[in-house]
Amino acid sequence: MSQRSITILAVGAAFAALAPASVALARSASAAASSSGVPADRIELTIRSVHVTGSHAVPRYERTRQFLTADESHTITTTVPQHRLRFEGFTSPRRDLRYDAATKRVTSLKGSATPPYQTVAQEAAVVARQVAQGCWTPAGNLVFEGQGSIRYNLVPATSGPCRGDAQVGQAIVDRKTGAVLRREVGLADGSFKEVDVLSQFQTLALTPRTRELLKFGSHDGGALAGKIGRSF
Repeated sequence: MSQRSITILAVGAAFAALAPASVALARSASAAASSSGVPADRIELTIRSVHVTGSHAVPRYERTRQFLTADESHTITTTVPQHRLRFEGFTSPRRDLRYDAATKRVTSLKGSATPPYQTVAQEAAVVARQVAQGCWTPAGNLVFEGQGSIRYNLVPATSGPCRGDAQVGQAIVDRKTGAVLRREVGLADGSFKEVDVLSQFQTLALTPRTRELLKFGSHDGGALAGKIGRSF
């Protein structure tokens, strides 16, 4: 079983359905003019960690800070526990930038009309649909990181809408916001396991001060400064 196929399930199945419909509808209504899911006057901050282990996996443990607006994104990924920068990315309608710490190179690409990421509410809405389809079943209430939550168990399937490679899995969802706080998927023998934890989530007003959060690092010595538009 390939790591790629497992990862596809982790993203497509676990981030696919766990928010109350009212939460998802409320967010989509307020962001109707923004195809990214973020209102034009807001910036969404998320901090999440991903830990992959097992003999059938490429082990990694990293933390990602992401800042998302209606049309731009800034992503910074560092290793855990070393706190070493592994990747930094920036997307906008004008230009996309990527920095790979392994090669120490900045790649400049054609811009994206909208960021290639989902908001927390969009991810939750997908998981909510999968809960409705029976891909996840409720397993009780709990308090997770101080928040009232619901635990769901993965229902493995090799066909139908729940089809995927993972054999075991759990997800913990905030009852108030519908956010997926923690998910774990993998193989029953432990040869692959991925744990994804959302440790922080908030939306802020988009102001000149918070817009600074979108700035891409000067990995190229600053040669790109001033060429990206308002995000520099």
